[in-house]
Amino acid sequence: MQASTAAPMTRYPLTSGQSSYYAQMRAQPEMSGSLSAAYRIEGELDVARFAEAVARTVGQHDALRIGLCDDGRLDDQTQLVRHQPDSASLLSCQQVRSSSEEQFSRYARLVHGKDLAEPWDLSTEYPFRFRLLRHSPTVHAFLASFSHMALDGRGMALVLRDLWNNFDHDTTHPDRPSVPQRQSFVRAAEQHAAGGSPRAAGFWRQRIAENCPAGEPPAERPDTTGQRRCVIAQATVGGAERTMLRERARDHGCTEFQLTIAALAHAVLTEVATDDRLHVWLPIDARSPEDFDTSGMFTVSLPVALPRTGTLREMTRLVGTEVMAVAANRQMDHSTLAALQTSFRENDTRRGWSVVASYFNRAQNPGEKAVQGIVARPGSYPADFQYESRGVELAVLGGPGPLHITLALDPVFSADTTADRLLSAFSAGLGGIRLTR
Repeated sequence: MQASTAAPMTRYPLTSGQSSYYAQMRAQPEMSGSLSAAYRIEGELDVARFAEAVARTVGQHDALRIGLCDDGRLDDQTQLVRHQPDSASLLSCQQVRSSSEEQFSRYARLVHGKDLAEPWDLSTEYPFRFRLLRHSPTVHAFLASFSHMALDGRGMALVLRDLWNNFDHDTTHPDRPSVPQRQSFVRAAEQHAAGGSPRAAGFWRQRIAENCPAGEPPAERPDTTGQRRCVIAQATVGGAERTMLRERARDHGCTEFQLTIAALAHAVLTEVATDDRLHVWLPIDARSPEDFDTSGMFTVSLPVALPRTGTLREMTRLVGTEVMAVAANRQMDHSTLAALQTSFRENDTRRGWSVVASYFNRAQNPGEKAVQGIVARPGSYPADFQYESRGVELAVLGGPGPLHITLALDPVFSADTTADRLLSAFSAGLGGIRLTR
């Protein structure tokens, strides 16, 4: 999908979330750079109407039209907002020759995986890939992938919500309520660049000073070339187990997510780490209240510093205090963010691994949609691709239903019993919840 080459456009600064993610991409070029959604659409789909809804959505969200360009003065990236792409570049439509829906589903998952694995070059392309695959007049697959430089999880949810609202909206009756125009991501980016908090800068300068290592530098990360894939462990927590976990979190005075972070940090410091301090990197939404409904990349990855403690209860108390302190100081100028990334990321890399934790809430993302005679079911074509982890990665999916916990460990842990010990200690911290590998 090539970018428009029309008139020159104004450059704009990156948000703190984009700068944070860009720094991670440079430090770990192999990391995934995509967000995605995949829908199975049942019913007679009006393809022309759907394509028009896609076009209106791209027009409403300037975050979907950003591009990156080098800024020679800063030796860094800035962004610009491009013109609306032509219709052929917005949505790729394909009739799939398949003898069964099972075969069609395999093909959709394969295509989706290839889109997610394909690197993004935002100097020449738009930060989205929309595909509509047709199995029959009543079965379609809609596959959407987005560059993480353009959208975070909430931004993707806003885009998808507006897409289905645009599809449902009757444009032939202008007197009916329309889908609201979203606030400009460009405006928000400019305000974020100019609105760094001096208090936050002081907070992080102190953290950077505390983080300077003394004595011998940590050992380099072991080479895992040729070793087995990373260790994946998962748990679906519902029913009596979910009740137990909630009661355990309440007893410790924290949320379920904070309890999982504390249990993981305690396990890592007990079973793996040789240092007395651990950094758990958390995605923090840096949106201001007026940006709450603005799509874009605002989520900044920030380190929560956790020292070794004697008990899990002490660790949960520290996690709660640290998460609140980090969230309160999330809005900072780019120079402070760059110094923070350099100090913590480089030291964590030298230590051999890092710990990343993230939480997703189903309520933040559009679920099943029944509009205009069709039903669109999300999550129907999960992509097949190899998961890679450098360090320890925790993902928690919450909401009114069961809690899903996924832990991914660097392949270096698979060489001995370290993974077993770590998983056992993590499970014990959660009250004995069993993780399956």
